[in-house]
Amino acid sequence: MTPWAATRPPRALAAAFALALAVTAGSCASDQSRRQAAGWTELGNAWAELGDWDKAGDAWSRAIALDPGQGVAGYNLSRALAETGKYDESIAKSDEYLASDPDNAAVLSVKAYALHKAGRDGEALVAYERVVTLNGGDSVSAFNLAALLEAAGRPGDAMERYRSVLDSEPGHAEASYRLGLLLAASGDTAGAEEALPLLALYLEARPESAGGRAALALAQEKTGRFMEAMESYAAAVAKDAADSYSAFALARLRLTVAEDGPGGLSALKSAIDNGFDDRELAAALLDSPKLAAKEDVRALLAEAGLLSPADGK
Repeated sequence: MTPWAATRPPRALAAAFALALAVTAGSCASDQSRRQAAGWTELGNAWAELGDWDKAGDAWSRAIALDPGQGVAGYNLSRALAETGKYDESIAKSDEYLASDPDNAAVLSVKAYALHKAGRDGEALVAYERVVTLNGGDSVSAFNLAALLEAAGRPGDAMERYRSVLDSEPGHAEASYRLGLLLAASGDTAGAEEALPLLALYLEARPESAGGRAALALAQEKTGRFMEAMESYAAAVAKDAADSYSAFALARLRLTVAEDGPGGLSALKSAIDNGFDDRELAAALLDSPKLAAKEDVRALLAEAGLLSPADGK
């Protein structure tokens, strides 16, 4: 979490701006420059807390111009450039700072993020593995590396890292969720079984998570717990009505397992109303051998433009 994570009142921004202006007056160049740099750094922090990364970056740039040794401003500027999508600039700025402080884990972590966003996952992973080493393998760094591996399309390696986080911190909710989700989505029944207690653990800590309910439903469905899966999908939709895929999954189970035509059609309509547009899943539903209210389903899907001309007949 960044030092500006909490939202500060606008008056703090005014105070920081006043500080930045106040230190422009003075006669002692070196002392004044450091004081002025500190003011611009504080102003940058205030803008960042308000979510204005462009203005924050400008303030931190001013701080570094006045005092190149401003470590906090150097890190923050790299972060601001990454947050505004200027990934190459962020990487270059991080490298400037790392040239004099190569073991700065905070700057390395920003560089790794910018490398990942720039599509340079191999380099990002090398950088973040260094972060993990520098931080002594703490659970935060280990989790972030797992998340980076997952984002880089390496689920097997990510799962191994999530497991290592849980080995050192069994109650780590986010690691439980990410590992459980990967296991549930793996297509392996044994993996889905393993996912169930992990997702239950996550939901104990995050009971309002719609994503957690949907992941649990997927694991329940893959292990043949269809009634429980329908309850979990319904809970996910209740917490996030815009989750059209959970609504569609609920409709599919009601229509093909529970043979609940009215309930299935209601869930299907909800999914479509909330933007469900997966034509492949729609066609697969219509081809299900035990589909309740098949013609009504066909009509709904055809009206939404989710069927080919042949399927819509």
